[in-house]
Amino acid sequence: MRTSKLKRLSVVGCLALSACASGPQTPVDYVKVTERFTGTLPCQDCRGVDTDLILKRDPITGAPAGFYLHEIRIDAPGGERVNTAWGKWALHRDVNDFQRQLYALQPEVGQTRIFQPVDDTALEPLDAQGDPLRDSEGEPARLERVTPDLTLANSTADD
Repeated sequence: MRTSKLKRLSVVGCLALSACASGPQTPVDYVKVTERFTGTLPCQDCRGVDTDLILKRDPITGAPAGFYLHEIRIDAPGGERVNTAWGKWALHRDVNDFQRQLYALQPEVGQTRIFQPVDDTALEPLDAQGDPLRDSEGEPARLERVTPDLTLANSTADD
């Protein structure tokens, strides 16, 4: 009798503990601290500019924190030329279209560069008038995201 009671008590205890162990699954959005974009952008006096852009964010707030830009001009007159820039970047809204989000990169030396995010997968560089730069086929040039998306929102656990 005593062992039967002990077995029942241990089974009830295990069930109670297992019920407590699985709480509700809440979606979590992680801050993408580092985002990387690469691609070949158009160039007027060369075949293109191999571009590697790394955007940094604050790990707590997700606010823009800095950037690193590495460019190689392919077959430029006088040989390939390399340009590296770094500085701050900021999120802005287009004054003519508040739905349009823009990334403004302000290097420590040089002019501000503006990019427009496209479907959270790419960035389009914009010219001084705010129009996308075009490649040789007339399509908007893009830097494609190469940083994996680690967001767990809307995912389900199969435990």
